[in-house]
Amino acid sequence: MLKLGICITGSFCSMDDMLYVLDELKDDYDIEVFLTPHVNIMNTRFYSHEDLKTEIQKRVGQKIHTTIQEAEVYGPMKKLDAVLVYPCDASTLAKLNHGINDNAVTMLIKSSLRNATPIVLGVYSNDILSFSGQNLFTLMGRKHFYFVPMYQDHYKNKPNSMIACKNKVKKTLLCALENKQYQPFILGYKEV
Repeated sequence: MLKLGICITGSFCSMDDMLYVLDELKDDYDIEVFLTPHVNIMNTRFYSHEDLKTEIQKRVGQKIHTTIQEAEVYGPMKKLDAVLVYPCDASTLAKLNHGINDNAVTMLIKSSLRNATPIVLGVYSNDILSFSGQNLFTLMGRKHFYFVPMYQDHYKNKPNSMIACKNKVKKTLLCALENKQYQPFILGYKEV
């Protein structure tokens, strides 16, 4: 069974989508979970941090990694076949684009890139079609980064917002394992 690192970042409105993705992948991959500090300790209107971690562990039953030290060891020896960041918030996207390493998620990605491990990003961002777009498009041109297809979630009320399509994660991962970007990348409503 392939080993998959799943990184969860602070796009808190998308946690139900993330749990859906865990359910979709748990039978096909041996999953290890990594959290950013915000996901690890913040209570939000969507979940308390304890309830969220309980829901994650119900699905994967593994220890949840929350520190740079826990993630660093994935560099010297290749321990994962792929890494999925779902959801990938705009802050994490910017950190990856600029080489900033300050938490378990960014450390895991940096460690995994050392071994040419495919990194799949499921971006959720209210400003991906404005300020954060430069980070998205720069990373799209870098080796070993792949993206879950995206669509505008509320084009009238939030015209700069796009989110990853949870129904395309499995296919995107399979393509990334073959060093290919799943297409089409930009989806219309009928394709979601």
